[in-house]
Amino acid sequence: MKAQLPIIIALVLVASLTVTTIIYTTSTITYTSLTVLETGSSGEWTYITDQLDSILLSALSAASQNASKGFESTYWNLYSDVVKEYGSWTRTCTIVDGCPGPSTDRRKCTATLWTLYNYDDFRCIGKCDSNYTSPGFNWSMSNYTFSLQQAAYSYFFRAARIAEITLNNWRDMMASYGYVIYTSSIGGFYRIEVASYGNFSESKATLRLNATLDIYSATAGYRRMIRYVEIGYSTRFYTGSWSDDGIYLPVYINAYVDLNGIKAHYIVNPSETYLTLYSVMLKRLSFLNTTQGNITIRPIVSYYYGNGTTLLIFKINSTDSNMWNQEAVVWREVVLSHRDYDDTFAPPYTITDPSSKLQRVTVAFLWAGLLTTRIEGVNLYNGVKIVFKHYANTAYGDWLDSVPFNIYGDERAVFPPEYVS
Repeated sequence: MKAQLPIIIALVLVASLTVTTIIYTTSTITYTSLTVLETGSSGEWTYITDQLDSILLSALSAASQNASKGFESTYWNLYSDVVKEYGSWTRTCTIVDGCPGPSTDRRKCTATLWTLYNYDDFRCIGKCDSNYTSPGFNWSMSNYTFSLQQAAYSYFFRAARIAEITLNNWRDMMASYGYVIYTSSIGGFYRIEVASYGNFSESKATLRLNATLDIYSATAGYRRMIRYVEIGYSTRFYTGSWSDDGIYLPVYINAYVDLNGIKAHYIVNPSETYLTLYSVMLKRLSFLNTTQGNITIRPIVSYYYGNGTTLLIFKINSTDSNMWNQEAVVWREVVLSHRDYDDTFAPPYTITDPSSKLQRVTVAFLWAGLLTTRIEGVNLYNGVKIVFKHYANTAYGDWLDSVPFNIYGDERAVFPPEYVS
């Protein structure tokens, strides 16, 4: 019995230690659990949240310059105007048409001519309003939207990479104050969506950066933060106008900044806003100062309507103040190009049959617009769809029997009543 007493005492001691350990372990787990659920100092979390929002916005601003280079490089490497075509063809002509020989010689001869432009794919036979369609214009639009989307992807790829570096630097800085921060994910997108609505076009650009972080604080506990910053704006174009001194292009812009669901309107700065247009048609119109087929212009007038909407008016200057010849120039260079003047055959002439012409034809060409502005220090690109549309009625043999051209936001826009049917 005496021998069994120490064993019993030992068992009691072991049991006591086991119970003590369980109680201690349970209390520790309970304490830790309460720490996880504890909101901690609201002021401290507010401070960290504000810092994180500021860091996300600063990250986009820091990435903007490098990302902009990626956007422009990708866009201009991809986008091209289908109107442009190099080649040659052979036709039968007369001496009067330009073949070598005495002016009195009426014999037929053969001439091989170089063709610089081919507009056949942009024709719509007849007076085409909302029913306008052509393979050339459709291809131009597909190439335009594809180039914008790929350029936006290139922009965001660079921006996200720099944003990750910026967040890591902030994480390391916060570590010196006792915080432990793990970056769970960094994501987002940059989208440019171009749409047409019959009488106007609209393009929406949206840049969004998301970040999910796990943050541990010795005084405030743990919290998972999911934050985002979104910057965007839309461009809307209805119709342009032309006068003696040039072509006017009014563009409506609506901009905003969204921080985690708190959305604020933004007034764009006209001095930091540019519009670049590209089209072979710009090169063809000799009364415009766009000999290279593209032009970059700044707004000449701006007006803020409120609610984030700003009207910007851009102007393409005319090289000649005498507007009387612009109608003839458009008529000759867009519609009635003559084989004696150049080797280009615009509709209603065709390369396959240059000797005859259609009496009524509608042509439309895309002026691919690329608008850039700065919002909270971030360069942001967007599309502006502008359409040069013209109806040619040559049934009466008159050079100037209809208004020479109109500028719309949609190729399906309806011509004004004064157009001769």
